[in-house]
Amino acid sequence: MHPSRSKWRQAFAAICDQIRTGELAPGDRVPTVHELMTGWDMSNTVAQKVHRALREAGLVETERGTGSYVLAGAAEKLQAAEE
Repeated sequence: MHPSRSKWRQAFAAICDQIRTGELAPGDRVPTVHELMTGWDMSNTVAQKVHRALREAGLVETERGTGSYVLAGAAEKLQAAEE
């Protein structure tokens, strides 16, 4: 990752890459806000921003109390955005 990129953009890009490559498949749970906070050394607010960006991009759906999950077609959506 580019060091000048903000942490939330780095985390967002990393999760997008995992979705694009199939490491995170439809129905898989993406890292929780807490996991992002500890794994990426970011605040709760910044970790929530990552989840919000993933939802707004149409890549994940959040189920309150259980987590955020990759939506069907998310990898294709990312691949189409690259073309």
